[in-house]
Amino acid sequence: MNYIKKSVYLIDLTHESKIGLASDSVPLQLGLIASYALTKLSDSVDIRIFKFLADLEQAIEGKEPFVLGVSNFQWNIEFSYKVAQIIKQKYPSVTIIFGGPNYPDSFKEQVDWLRRYSDVDFYIYKDGEIPFYKLLTKLVNNDSLKDIKLSKIPSCHAIYDDVPYFGEMEERIKDLSIVPSPYTTGLLDKFFKDKLIPSMQTNRGCPFSCTFCTEGEKYYSKVNKTSLDRKKEEFDYIVSHIKNTNTLRITDSNFGMYKEDEDFCEYIGEIQKKRKYPNYLSCSAGKNNKERLLRCNDLVGGTMRLTASVQSLNEDTLKNIKRKNISLDNILGLSDRISDTDTHSYSELILGLPGDSFKIQEENFKGLMDSGISNITQHQLSMLHGTEISSVESRRKYGIKTMFRPLQRSISAYNFLGNTLKIVEIEEICTSNSSMSFEDYLDSRMLYLTTGLFYNDRIFGEIHALLRILKLSTFGWVKLIHDNISNLDSSIVRLYSDFLKQTKGELFGDENELINAVIPNISEYGSGDIGGNLIYKYRATAYTKYFKKISDIAFKYLKIYIHNKGVNESVIENIARYSFMKKNNFIDTSVDETSMFDYDIYKLVNNVEYTRNGGSLEGLRYQTSLRFHHSDKHKKIINKQLEFYGNTFAGITMIMARFPVKKIFRSVEYVK
Repeated sequence: MNYIKKSVYLIDLTHESKIGLASDSVPLQLGLIASYALTKLSDSVDIRIFKFLADLEQAIEGKEPFVLGVSNFQWNIEFSYKVAQIIKQKYPSVTIIFGGPNYPDSFKEQVDWLRRYSDVDFYIYKDGEIPFYKLLTKLVNNDSLKDIKLSKIPSCHAIYDDVPYFGEMEERIKDLSIVPSPYTTGLLDKFFKDKLIPSMQTNRGCPFSCTFCTEGEKYYSKVNKTSLDRKKEEFDYIVSHIKNTNTLRITDSNFGMYKEDEDFCEYIGEIQKKRKYPNYLSCSAGKNNKERLLRCNDLVGGTMRLTASVQSLNEDTLKNIKRKNISLDNILGLSDRISDTDTHSYSELILGLPGDSFKIQEENFKGLMDSGISNITQHQLSMLHGTEISSVESRRKYGIKTMFRPLQRSISAYNFLGNTLKIVEIEEICTSNSSMSFEDYLDSRMLYLTTGLFYNDRIFGEIHALLRILKLSTFGWVKLIHDNISNLDSSIVRLYSDFLKQTKGELFGDENELINAVIPNISEYGSGDIGGNLIYKYRATAYTKYFKKISDIAFKYLKIYIHNKGVNESVIENIARYSFMKKNNFIDTSVDETSMFDYDIYKLVNNVEYTRNGGSLEGLRYQTSLRFHHSDKHKKIINKQLEFYGNTFAGITMIMARFPVKKIFRSVEYVK
């Protein structure tokens, strides 16, 4: 007897605007949930996955869904819920199931959440493959919604007649290989034609217990893994289908920290040599085991993003957030080992952690800059659902005060099934606490802008190299510029002033105040005229419009900083010319220039061994002819990124936010 399969639509909606996608990853997690359910229910259900609203609308108009499953993240909760409500209005019998990390951990807050989003029939708490399969089985068997809610399926939360019915926690899957790959089963094929980055998950869980992270609790403390064969098969499938990007994203919390990661990187490297994919491996690198991380990076041709996520260097702050860091000596060693390669070294700080202050932020930046890490990102402390730090107890203990801001690239207007939607996703962030004033917060944001303009992506890595050989602090030079903001060129002073104004302007006392202010200007937010990622927005402005002025400032204050250090002025002139030729208008691939230098600046910048072993500037004083141009490899990388993000100001901003700019500076080579 033939049964008509019931339609299950799984959605991971992303906001779309002129400034890019809020989420540009292939919807891997929905694929995993779908592939597991289909191992048991393939005769009963037809599952389709959606990322874009237009595709979903076409499907909804064509066929009524039996179940609507929704991924819930901070960047799409309001969008997804309003779309789900409209579908529920059109098809009242549809069962709506939400899941994802953007959900509280405390019972009271969970009940409040379900009451606020009352059209959600079930919420799947934590890992979803097994609970979703069990819930879907009940629905397919035509059990009544009431009976299913009252039965309290493991990890499924529901409310009936205003009474909560929460199932016990389902056990986590220990061997992730039992979940078929959504790639090799074809569930994600259609997303290869879109401008999305394929993602892989090789393990799940995190052994660390950071209070600001959704994986910091005991539930995720055990790391569960997939087999090497499964990873190889999935990677091969991605390589054979990839079209629009040369990036691969690994979603593990600590990639490169385990022996299994090294084995997988060895395989990636073998394929990479034949297929030239990936040329950038975006991942959150492991929190320790530096040597293995470096071996993994070598195996994949230096394409990994090596992350030293310290969050803070202050011991009291680290205790407050239950964090133990990689040492600065290890960071220095990591930085030295990759300084003459295209590898992107990256460190993260969080502004507003308990115990933080402007003084501590300065110390954090100093420690990381002087270690030579090539990029420092200052995140803001977001009060995420499911994190210990967002709890009532933590807020009270550390005097955490918050404000609300619109999430970048998550503000858009849509038409859906005849309804006009104006959506603003909102983030709650810490703007002061018992150790950090609001003025400290603003001062720290301004310091981060200076870091972005004059330090990150090795934009003036040549200056860092000179200061390294002189045994002077790089931060001291950056701080000198920062302390003289009011004395800079008028266009750069205005840049800082506008940044500060927009930083204040994106903060609101409550959500309603924010919504009332943003909705009337939604088109300006969608175009990037207002809002967006302010740091990258202002960096892109500086580099595309004012790079000569930024460069002149950098070397003017370098001269002041090293005055009376016995450095020949011609050294600075040589370094300034080298820097400008390498980076001015760095996406212009037609530039091919050769110039003579009085010093071997290339060796100064790239040969860390020379400096470490006591080399001097005088030892580099000989004429050197250098050629500046984009290699064929770099031309392909640049063209691929411009195709992916667009050759517009918004596109350049996105490239700077999502791709290491260091990789697309001009190559430098000796000319005999």
